Amino acid sequence: MKNKFLIIPGENALEKVNNCDFLFPLKGFCVGMNKTFSLEEIPDDSFVYINRLLDCHSIKLLGNLMPLFIKKVKGVVFEDIGVLEVLKEVDKKFITIYYGTHSLCSSYTVNSFLEEVDTCILANDITYDEIKIILNKAKKEIGLLVYGHLPYMYSRRNLLSNYAENFNLEKRKQRLIKEPISKKEFLVVENEFGTVLYDPFEYDGRVFLNEDNISYLLIDLNFLKTDSISKWFNDFVSGQRLDKPSKGFLEQKTIYRLPPKGEEK
Repeated sequence: MKNKFLIIPGENALEKVNNCDFLFPLKGFCVGMNKTFSLEEIPDDSFVYINRLLDCHSIKLLGNLMPLFIKKVKGVVFEDIGVLEVLKEVDKKFITIYYGTHSLCSSYTVNSFLEEVDTCILANDITYDEIKIILNKAKKEIGLLVYGHLPYMYSRRNLLSNYAENFNLEKRKQRLIKEPISKKEFLVVENEFGTVLYDPFEYDGRVFLNEDNISYLLIDLNFLKTDSISKWFNDFVSGQRLDKPSKGFLEQKTIYRLPPKGEEK
């Protein structure tokens, strides 16, 4: 493969995978993850993932980690731009990758962020044609998610605990729920920092494996158990069928506005 991959390993054993770096969700700074890692647990020269929306207290905690951060980390994938401000305060050049899960949906937005960071990862709320347009107009190489469970919503509230309390259910940190009107299922994951709702099906973005103008292709194994990441990866890039594949919004536009009353939907 000509493109570079970032793999979130989940709970799987780490092993060498050609042309890939592991992306470690940082403990205390992530939501929606089955497994997170402290700085002490990750190998040197690693990529770390920070997907929480941070408050003043957590920004300060991140700043306190910088002495060890400098020693262990070579690149950071992040959602809160406050992370970028913390990184600017230290005397080291990190690879900075902005992943605004739902915000990077236009070439204008992408190119604006590319003035501040090394690269971006596009949101997966847009179609194949829209992604192609952005790839062609991007000032620098940008990244894409090509496997994982698409995140639909993130809240800093403990929605799953409140749901269990309201319906007198056993409290869990992860639960599959069904929306009663559309009958659509959601995989809901909660920790002390908030709740993320995911598509329960595996997003398949392999149509982009050989695209030009790509910096990184992101693979999220957060909810997948495999005996060998390397074997799974080789099967994936060679085209082996997924158990429960989904194209996400590649062939269907996101509904972002309802029509006025009386008009056809």
